Amino acid sequence: MREDRFKNYIKDIETSISCDQFLEENQKLVEKIQKKEEFKRELLIHKALSKRKRLIILKLLKNRPMCTCALAKVLGTSDGTITHHLNILKDADLIFGYKKGYYTIYQTKENLQKYLEAI
Repeated sequence: MREDRFKNYIKDIETSISCDQFLEENQKLVEKIQKKEEFKRELLIHKALSKRKRLIILKLLKNRPMCTCALAKVLGTSDGTITHHLNILKDADLIFGYKKGYYTIYQTKENLQKYLEAI
């Protein structure tokens, strides 16, 4: 039934192309999209922001740089859980951390320029 629907779609809507041409053209496009570095980066970003807690962490860090223990206290969770989420946000290149005494302070990349100007 699915095959019939697809053929009918091509016949009714994509009238200037055959089923095989349509498939070949779009499958090549899928391969091209998946090979691009930009696509891989987008996947990392979407993965990083797919969890509610990570999105909240990112928004908190956009408001104010914080260490793991401060984030854990604010969110009512363990340092280990926060560290896990911070690592995913770092892998997506959305945040960075810098040492300040005993603490690692995390902030969004948007704040990077301000940080560099301050040092």
